[in-house]
Amino acid sequence: MISEFRFVLVAALFVLPLIPVAGFCQDRPIKPTVETLQVKVDSLTRKAQLERGRVIYFEACSPCHGIRGDGRGPAAAGFDPAPRNFRRGVYKFRTTVSGALPLDEDLERTVREGLPGTEMPRWKNVLSEHDIKAVVQYVKSFSPYFEDPKSQPLPKDIVKIPGVRPFEPSATSIAAGRKIYIDQDCVKCHGKSGQGDGVEADKQVDDWDVPIRPADLTLRHFKTGKRDRDIFRVFTTGLNGTPMPAFDELTDAQRWQLVDFIKSLEQKGWVYWLFKENPNQVRHPDPVAKASESRK
Repeated sequence: MISEFRFVLVAALFVLPLIPVAGFCQDRPIKPTVETLQVKVDSLTRKAQLERGRVIYFEACSPCHGIRGDGRGPAAAGFDPAPRNFRRGVYKFRTTVSGALPLDEDLERTVREGLPGTEMPRWKNVLSEHDIKAVVQYVKSFSPYFEDPKSQPLPKDIVKIPGVRPFEPSATSIAAGRKIYIDQDCVKCHGKSGQGDGVEADKQVDDWDVPIRPADLTLRHFKTGKRDRDIFRVFTTGLNGTPMPAFDELTDAQRWQLVDFIKSLEQKGWVYWLFKENPNQVRHPDPVAKASESRK
């Protein structure tokens, strides 16, 4: 009996000091385990989102943008402008500096609001916000730039668009904007009256040598929106892939003045709208005439 007691006592002397150590060893893996599980959950969520985006894209977007995202869908023939080629990773409408990738919010805005004057419809009344986010993530998967950390916009690349104007439009700001419009050579493309008929208008091409027409500013069919802040954003960021540069060397006040002048160009008479051809609008070729011409 005494020998058994001694055995238990000796064993206790060896085991008791190890209990805190054992507890400590058990605690150590908890954080890495939680992080590992979180990574797995995020991965599954990402896969589910991409799969949802893929389904939406193939149903709603691939007829125009193509199953490979190259803008060559079966419904895209004759579109002017052509559907966006997502594989290039070049986007016009952004809140990032010229040459940078867009933010997710930028792509979501385009899907949500559409692009007036083109065949890109607004999807906000068809898709939920969850679905809009999902299809944007799938669209991003077509271009490797979105997966490259070196290509991601930095905080300094994000353009902050003021929510409130520093001053109201006036005859003075319009006159100042007109001078900027001339000094910046906008007349070469958009023309003196803003009708898109400048001396260089017919010579403009995009980054892939595809002819591109300057917007007719008198019609206010601005693809990225016609609010003051939308126009201000275009002057600040430029339109990637097009001859439209960023006027980021101008001060904020000068860009607002330019906004006021552009807005003053709009023709509001119903006769003008009725008889004026809209060069910003999509123009489809006559399929019969096209077929006849191809047989010649």
